[in-house]
Amino acid sequence: MNSIEALLQEVESTDPGIRHVAALELMDRGELRAVPALWSAISRPENVNHRGTLVYALSAFDQSEHLESLVTLVLTGNFEASWGAFTVLEDSSRSLESRERIRAQLAQHPAESLAQEHHAEALEALLELLQAE
Repeated sequence: MNSIEALLQEVESTDPGIRHVAALELMDRGELRAVPALWSAISRPENVNHRGTLVYALSAFDQSEHLESLVTLVLTGNFEASWGAFTVLEDSSRSLESRERIRAQLAQHPAESLAQEHHAEALEALLELLQAE
C-alpha cells in the first residue's frame, strides 16, 4: 500500500493508469489533501481526454469551493468528465448560495458556445436541477 505522499505524487503522473489508480486510492481513503492534487491534474491541458476518473474521485469530497469549475467541466469536458462533474454538482447544489453560484457560472457559458451535443444535454440537466430545488 502506497503512502499518501506517494499517491499525491502519482496523481501528477503523465501515465493515466498510474494517475487514475492513485486518484481512486485517495478517494477510497478520504484523503482531503487529494482535492488540490485532483484539481491540479484535471486542469492540466495534457490530461483533457484522460480526466474522467479524476473528476469521479472528487465525488468523495466536499466540492462547494469548486462549483464554478465543475460547471465549466460540465459544459466543456468530454462526455465522461462532463457527466461526472454534473453528478458532483448534484450533490453540491443543495443550498441557495450554491444554486446562485451555479446560475452565475452558467451565465458565462452561452448555449451557442457549447461544442458537443452532450454539452447541450448537460446544460439542460443543470437547468432542470436548478429548477427542482
